[in-house]
Amino acid sequence: MRFVERSPISGEASSISILDRLQGIWRFGYSWDQDVQSQHTLVEKLGAVLDNSYTLVSNVTIPGVSLPVPLVLIGPSGVHTLYTSAVKGIFRLKGENWYKLDEKNESYKASRPNLARRTLLMSRAVIEYLKEKGYYLEENETVLFFAHPATYIDASDPPLRLLQADGVEAYAMDLADGGIALDAREIQHVAELLAQSRVSRPKRDEDLRSLKPPAETIGFGEFQLKVWQWILLFVLTVLMLITVIVTAVIIVSAF
Repeated sequence: MRFVERSPISGEASSISILDRLQGIWRFGYSWDQDVQSQHTLVEKLGAVLDNSYTLVSNVTIPGVSLPVPLVLIGPSGVHTLYTSAVKGIFRLKGENWYKLDEKNESYKASRPNLARRTLLMSRAVIEYLKEKGYYLEENETVLFFAHPATYIDASDPPLRLLQADGVEAYAMDLADGGIALDAREIQHVAELLAQSRVSRPKRDEDLRSLKPPAETIGFGEFQLKVWQWILLFVLTVLMLITVIVTAVIIVSAF
């Protein structure tokens, strides 16, 4: 399997530095770093099974979508969007509604982000983007991958494939039985289109707006931050002021 790795921060293939990790957590939330590690788990497992007729592109930036698509697999069977997550716990999926078990109350509660809906919207955005480029493809099976072995999902007739670490080999084998949707030239061209795509301003569309990080933002005009980002900014500002005051006192005392 060919693998085109793109950094979710810079958009180019490169290793992620500590500064990049902090920037990614700031932009995409606390779980971002762990989710990136889950990508590596899936890439390794798929690479051990699929041949070079398949190309996997990571962190695809679709114009109008605020979050990078973790993985897009292009091969003879078509184009497949794969969302990877490091969440753990017990979840329930009903249609596109996503719930997590509250173990204290022994009841399911709506969970954010809605990973199922997010994955489906990303898949549709990829297909729409390719249509704009002249490739009219049907939306293939969308995959939501869970890297943590302690994750369990209760789902009946889910709208997407729920894949766990021990099921990757079976998934890869199913791809070989999926028929021929793209030839070698088309696979190469589609992979290049996705690898070269760049971010643009989000479209004013409800579905695409829902792909933004789930936490509410507060701000003025274009300057919008999440609540925890405002708190962190406030703390850093206070610390900076304290440092300036203490420094000034020391300088004055010296004279």
